[in-house]
Amino acid sequence: MSRPEAALAEMLEAMIEQRLGGPLRRILAKLDGPAESQLGLGPWGYRGHPDQPFGPLSYAQFGEDLILLNLFRQLGVDRPSYLDIGAHHPVHCSNTALLYAQGGRGVCVEANPNLIPAFAELRPEDVTVNIGVGPAEGELPFYMIDAWSGRNSFDRAAAEAFVAAHPEFSIREVRRIPVITLDQVVARHCGGAWPDLLSIDIEGQDVAVLAASGLRRGAGPRVICAEVVSGGDQDAGSDMAALLQERGYVEAIRTVGNSLFVERA
Repeated sequence: MSRPEAALAEMLEAMIEQRLGGPLRRILAKLDGPAESQLGLGPWGYRGHPDQPFGPLSYAQFGEDLILLNLFRQLGVDRPSYLDIGAHHPVHCSNTALLYAQGGRGVCVEANPNLIPAFAELRPEDVTVNIGVGPAEGELPFYMIDAWSGRNSFDRAAAEAFVAAHPEFSIREVRRIPVITLDQVVARHCGGAWPDLLSIDIEGQDVAVLAASGLRRGAGPRVICAEVVSGGDQDAGSDMAALLQERGYVEAIRTVGNSLFVERA
């Protein structure tokens, strides 16, 4: 078991025990045979099946990683490379952790310095860059709702919308963080060539950053996974679809929080 898989397994074991342990054991007690032999269940949950080519786990918030691997299988790419903008954490709610576990490698960009050490520990073969990404190079205020989560944002309106929707939170700190453009990330950290996948989740700035880039069909990734619903429940799906359609991409599927686009044939 890889480190990302072990970390998620530990988290799932605690979650299942806390939320489902008693009810699950009562259900299994009614079945014939030892509980752990029933329905493929082990001590922390479902163990998988040989016919699941990508395994039984999803690290992404809404299962985008499994969708991505299915798309890349159709495109004939077994180990997709990736650029993960707003990577957040190497495992938790990660669109690219499963790709890493399946042999893919790439570049993870995260503005929050508190989150960087975990990448070195759990995904040492990725390139991790601690910098912000914006429409233009410079320095921007980074609105921190807490020290660790993916709710922090360069977009003040998005941060304030999240806090308004969730009054138990507040903007606790504002830091000045250096930012570069998406094109500069590719030039400096991807060898000047777009990887197979661009995953972007930067809390309200996604459309603006993509619009400011030179990304287009034939000079961009084959697949894009872009956040379209940020923490404040602002939906940028229409704007994102219009922009990427103009750049030569087709929306393949929409999840609760993200849209996935494929380069037009």
